[in-house]
Amino acid sequence: MKYKILFITSLLLTSFSLVAQNLVTGTITDETGQPIPGVNILEKNTTNGTVSDFDGNYSIKVNDDATIVYSYVGFKTQEILVDGKNIIKVVLLTDDSQLEEVVLIGYGSVKRDKITSSISSVKGEEIAKVVASNPAEALQGKAAGVQVLSSGGNPGASPQILIRGITSNNGSQPLIVVDGVMLPSGSSLNFINPGDIENFQILKDASASAIYGSRASNGVVLITTKRGKKGKAVINIDISHGAQQLEKINMAGAEEYIQVVNLRRTNDGNQPLYDPNDITTDTDWWDEVIENYAPITNVNVRASGGSEKINYAGSLSFFDQQSNYTKGWYQKVTGRFNVDFKISDKVTLKQDLSPRMERYENTPSILYNLLRIDPLTDVYLPQSERVGRNIYSIYAPSNNSVPNPVGTVARSFNETSFFGFFSNTQLDYDITPELTFSSQFGLNISQSGTDAFQPEYYTTPNQQNEINTVYRNTSQSLDYVVNNTLNFTKTINEKHYLNALVGLLYDSQNYNYLNGSREGVPDSENQDLWYIDAATGEGITVNNNESTDNILSGIFRAIYSFDNKYFITASTRVDQSSRFPKDNRTGVFTSTSFAWDVDSEEFFESNVIDNLRLKVGIGEVGNQNISRNGQFFSVGSDSFVFGDERVVGSYLSQFGNTRLKWETVEDQNLGLEMSFFDNALDFSVEVYKRTSKDLLFNVELPNYTGIPGLVAQNVGSFESKGIDFQIGYNKTMGDFTLGLDLNVSTNESKAKTLAPGNEQIFGQNRSDLGNRFIKITEEGETVGLFYGFKTDGIFQNQTEINSHSSESGDLIQPNAQPGDLRFVDANNDGVLNDDDLQVIGNPFADFYGGLTVNMGYKNFDLSMQWYGTYGNDVFNYPTTFLYSGLQDVNVIEGALDNVWSSTNTGAEYPRLTQQDRNGNYQRPSDLFIEDGSYLRLRNIQLGYNFNIKGFQKCRLYVSGQNLITITNYSGFDPEVAAGGNVINDFGIDYARNPITKTYLLGLNLTL
Repeated sequence: MKYKILFITSLLLTSFSLVAQNLVTGTITDETGQPIPGVNILEKNTTNGTVSDFDGNYSIKVNDDATIVYSYVGFKTQEILVDGKNIIKVVLLTDDSQLEEVVLIGYGSVKRDKITSSISSVKGEEIAKVVASNPAEALQGKAAGVQVLSSGGNPGASPQILIRGITSNNGSQPLIVVDGVMLPSGSSLNFINPGDIENFQILKDASASAIYGSRASNGVVLITTKRGKKGKAVINIDISHGAQQLEKINMAGAEEYIQVVNLRRTNDGNQPLYDPNDITTDTDWWDEVIENYAPITNVNVRASGGSEKINYAGSLSFFDQQSNYTKGWYQKVTGRFNVDFKISDKVTLKQDLSPRMERYENTPSILYNLLRIDPLTDVYLPQSERVGRNIYSIYAPSNNSVPNPVGTVARSFNETSFFGFFSNTQLDYDITPELTFSSQFGLNISQSGTDAFQPEYYTTPNQQNEINTVYRNTSQSLDYVVNNTLNFTKTINEKHYLNALVGLLYDSQNYNYLNGSREGVPDSENQDLWYIDAATGEGITVNNNESTDNILSGIFRAIYSFDNKYFITASTRVDQSSRFPKDNRTGVFTSTSFAWDVDSEEFFESNVIDNLRLKVGIGEVGNQNISRNGQFFSVGSDSFVFGDERVVGSYLSQFGNTRLKWETVEDQNLGLEMSFFDNALDFSVEVYKRTSKDLLFNVELPNYTGIPGLVAQNVGSFESKGIDFQIGYNKTMGDFTLGLDLNVSTNESKAKTLAPGNEQIFGQNRSDLGNRFIKITEEGETVGLFYGFKTDGIFQNQTEINSHSSESGDLIQPNAQPGDLRFVDANNDGVLNDDDLQVIGNPFADFYGGLTVNMGYKNFDLSMQWYGTYGNDVFNYPTTFLYSGLQDVNVIEGALDNVWSSTNTGAEYPRLTQQDRNGNYQRPSDLFIEDGSYLRLRNIQLGYNFNIKGFQKCRLYVSGQNLITITNYSGFDPEVAAGGNVINDFGIDYARNPITKTYLLGLNLTL
């Protein structure tokens, strides 16, 4: 009886199980859409399982309420509840804690656990989320110790990358290396399609970058592009389109402008200039010149695949960005094609080809005048006054002598066409399983031509051009590298790991240009005649020159680890550069770094800490970024009249220095890395100090030497020190994934010593501020500080003016009136003069950093990128007129509510005055200094993944860039453009075009 009951019960359970069984099928891919074969698929809490086939397909019978577990080495395990579904497509996410990530370290790569120096990595998928002409924009806030400095909001603008502060007076741009090929100094990354980037590796300390020697003093950015992988062909199409919005700056209308102009005069005891009843014009110049929305389009098509012998990848991209002005645009078409051909078991050939074309029309730099021109001026002359004028002369002259911005745009003709070709050929020969010889030939060719035309026009006697001029500027560059390296890698007795590299390298950069112009094109309105050959005027200019820089180098690096606990890296590079005199061409740059995995020690036990590593590194890198002519003596000629004859004489125009040698940067780095809770939480902190010596300066020698001009010398020293901090959290909780990454950095760059007799370096001379400099670098102080007068409020009455006096009772500001600024007599000598100038601000932040957020839930994903700075000052130059109406220029809307008057004594800005005898707006002062701290949402993207038959992956997304900015800065954009020289330019707001808000809709399809 008992056996019958057991049999019946078993039969019922089996029948129930059969009824509840569900066949689940699907495909398993990685984040790029590539199928993953061999994935373990298991019904949770059972032994029922299977694996995916070569194409990533699978099928399994499970219960309706079952949970399926998907696991594969190097990817995060996923658990998905069946809940009656018959088809489940799975995308496995890379698990960096399991995958032994390979990191580029210069002329080679190693697994991340062998890294002993300071290297930050940014994945290409993060870069591709930002739609921009330059992928460097997407680096902002992604890596600790790395700043991306804006170059303004013009289409095609190239930002500057600054790694760990400033150590040189001769430029701060890092070395850029693409697939092992070094690019010329100052190269723009516009030519690279962000979708082609596999990852960025940023070498931040000398122990990492010393292998690049003479060009690595400002750090190194290594870019690896995507390559084909073994498997069936995969085609990816990514299309996005959107609009850029430039937020309107509201200037005063006619009514407020008239009040300001008249008050400026009546406050000085003069008659008002305008009668409001006579004014009929109220021009909104912003609306006349600015388009509220400008389109931006990005299209990328990529195909890749491979077999046992050949892997291939190819991409084409088109990018179009229009300016918010009625003129200005940027377009580029880039291609990248590579193939890896396994010739034999020992020999592999890699070939990369990357052509590119760029075209752009310069966006007029007219925002400054757009803000200043008065609203009482019409855009055009009356029809009756246009008789006899050409089309460039029909624009009305302003009442305050500011050039008509609509006319300026109409007369602006400047277009550039650029063609470039990048090639990289590499042959790898595995002599033995441990020894590999690599030979690489990299070629980078570019050619550009700029056509410009300046028509004749007449507006006023001070605003005219009597004869037109046509310009043609061309340039060519040919850069190539030849790298031959030998790499030995071996593990002995599972405890001793050795990776040794030796190499001989040659780098040549060749550049030439030809610029020509001529006056007198017969018809300014006929563009078919805008050629030099068509011009007939006598004014002709031609300029032509060329240059060549060569570097021959030998390198050596050894990486050794014992028992995966102790790691040491040492490298040496010997460079010979043609930029230096023969006897000083050789520079030797060495580095050493050490790491200790404390968690691998037997004494270390923790259920919380998964990884604990200490590392320390020291090293040297060089800088050759000086004038090519610094070592040479030059002879000039001039003429004078002797008697009745013209005599041509020669003279020594430049005194060369035959003892010039390398700038050298000594680097020290100390770091700690930790991870917790099964590697869900990771943390790192690094402290560094970088000191330059033999700094290259152009020095003016004393007159008694008889040596003319400036002479290049090795004098001075800079020091940059700071802290880089990073913390990340990544966790998968069922259908929800969360990734957080926060990095915060500090930096202080000081001038330790400067050239003898030049203990102060000044920058940014402003004639409108009393012909004074507004930037200063002094020995022992932070470089590039703001320089001017300090203020102590606004005089409220004559008593306060009288009390601001010397010990003898003399007024320090005798021309002041109530409502004027009180300037500080810094040296207490009772006189206000240039001896009272002092540091009034610091453009560099106390700290800066970024927060990256990645979230996913089922088919939805959301990412955000925030970036911010704290403690930095901005010199808000437009303040010189926005609240003063200086020279009767226009003011910001609401200015009357912010200037001092007898009924508005608590105002921030001084009184309105035409003569400004107190110099409120004619001296550089802290009135123009504002806190430039800000927090900006650089990018936000919401995506939805869906299925379409015939496609492996479909994703629709909406994206926004620069949508939110939190700041107290009153200017137009706290992220002011960097300018050409970081020390002298950074932090000054000259009303360059601000960064735009961008709204995008995109579609990503994978076949």
